[in-house]
Amino acid sequence: KMEEPAMNKLSVLAVISVTVIGPSISFAKDEGKLPKGAVELSEQEVKDLYVGNSVKYDVGDGLVYYTWSADGTLKGVKVGKKKGEYGYADGTWTVTGNMFCFKSDWKNKAGDVVYVYQPCKAWWRVGKQKWTKNVSGDDQYNGDIYNNEIKKMSKGDKVTAMFDTAKASA
Repeated sequence: KMEEPAMNKLSVLAVISVTVIGPSISFAKDEGKLPKGAVELSEQEVKDLYVGNSVKYDVGDGLVYYTWSADGTLKGVKVGKKKGEYGYADGTWTVTGNMFCFKSDWKNKAGDVVYVYQPCKAWWRVGKQKWTKNVSGDDQYNGDIYNNEIKKMSKGDKVTAMFDTAKASA
């Protein structure tokens, strides 16, 4: 009988930790300013962060994934919280200095553009950490400076495999 209360306590702690920790992982905390000694990433370093890789964003009503190709194109997929709810985008990206900009055209099933997302992010290095500033296109998050963008990124293309499903289901 001693195990039951311990299990309940553990379950409550698990729920609390998911509730408290979960959302904070999704949203970047604005640090306000770059740390002392921040060095701009080179154009090639910025390209290397994105090309052939993917990023995943929790956007509240689902997850958005992007992948960037060496030819300057991108693909995006949104997987909604409701089963079978998808969106898809294609677009382009550019790098100038330490600034990465992309334009994603989100489309409906007919292929009509229903939303355009066009942000620019600047990149710096402080020691081994990579820092990002939302320069434009991110509404209330413009100007935010943070160091967890890199944690949302992963090696390889995680989008193309989902793209056709999303396009057919949008």
